[in-house]
Amino acid sequence: MNIFIAGGTGAIGRVLVPLLVDAGHKVVALTRSAERASLLDRMGATPVVGDVYDEVRLARWVAQAGAEVVIHQLTAFGTKDGDPYAETIRVRIDGTRSLVSAARAAGVRRFIAQSISFMCSPHGSGLTDEETPLHLDAPTAVRGLAQAVASLERQALEADGMAGTVLRYGWFYGPGTSYDPEGSIPMAIRNGTMPIVGEGAGTYSFINLRDAAAATIKVLAHEASGIYNIVDDSPVRLSEWLPFAAKLLGAPTPAHMDEALARQKLGDMRVYYMNEQRGASNAKAKREFGWQPAFPSWRTGFEALYSGR
Repeated sequence: MNIFIAGGTGAIGRVLVPLLVDAGHKVVALTRSAERASLLDRMGATPVVGDVYDEVRLARWVAQAGAEVVIHQLTAFGTKDGDPYAETIRVRIDGTRSLVSAARAAGVRRFIAQSISFMCSPHGSGLTDEETPLHLDAPTAVRGLAQAVASLERQALEADGMAGTVLRYGWFYGPGTSYDPEGSIPMAIRNGTMPIVGEGAGTYSFINLRDAAAATIKVLAHEASGIYNIVDDSPVRLSEWLPFAAKLLGAPTPAHMDEALARQKLGDMRVYYMNEQRGASNAKAKREFGWQPAFPSWRTGFEALYSGR
């Protein structure tokens, strides 16, 4: 089928685009960088250089692609052009609006959007699922991202004339992510600047990039609509995975930091991640379209990622 993807050179896009091409799909990919256009060309996609906020041109590009499906994989956490947090909120609200508008104008029949599994309410026990409400009553520093996620999901699922799918990916790890061996997380672990906050009760649901991309291919093949958590089988507390990663990296044993001090030094967002978030269940994705992660546990995934450091 004809697919238009925004975010084709991001961490997951660099894995997903070749899989889409190998599956026989005709892929047109949006990038803001002429430099990255050559990468898309090497991956077998047709690059389009432009900005997701340029609504007139975006609509023309989607129409010219003859797109049947639009895939929204844009994030801005790694942006060098502004505040990554503010730009991520903008792309999830305004970028989604631009893509949905362009897709509707072009008669696209399916819209697939990247969301996150770790912005659900931490209130309650056990794992979150696709029915768990988002953390919209969070502290101010966290609430903006939760509201942006809510906007993205609402726009993707409620667009007239299109089937919508929201993929709530877990914490990405792999090349090009913040968990890359030379990325910001391992660097902080090596430097001893990533502590266990409070009890380290924040429960992470990780997902290997290749497993995330493979799940996206499954969604396409099964015409799956609705919300799906795309996470591994092994949710884990910060207090468990951080010392394990430190050992793999040959880094010092992580220090502990009192939660109140962490709020002052690290902020509410990082305290939420490190001591409050709940892990997510992948039961729905496995049940409805037969997906099974190749790395069911972050442990084997981390070992594979960091063994060649």
